[in-house]
Amino acid sequence: MRILFAAAVVAAVTLTTAPLAFASGVTLTPEAETAIRTKLTAEGYEVGKIKTEDGLYEAYVRTKDGKKQELFLDQSLTVVRTKTQN
Repeated sequence: MRILFAAAVVAAVTLTTAPLAFASGVTLTPEAETAIRTKLTAEGYEVGKIKTEDGLYEAYVRTKDGKKQELFLDQSLTVVRTKTQN
């Protein structure tokens, strides 16, 4: 009976914490922030704040023509979504 209870506890913990680990996706380390800034600056963006959201890196940038955007990058630093700010 104790083995069955222990197995149930392990299963419950695994099922509740696994989605949290998957959802986080990326961690903003100093190295990752530097790589993002370097990449986006080379592409002509003025880079502001960088954070993580929904398992992606989120960079607040200004384009060459002054438009504000949010760029969402995956772990390989590929822009997967862009949101224009007003």
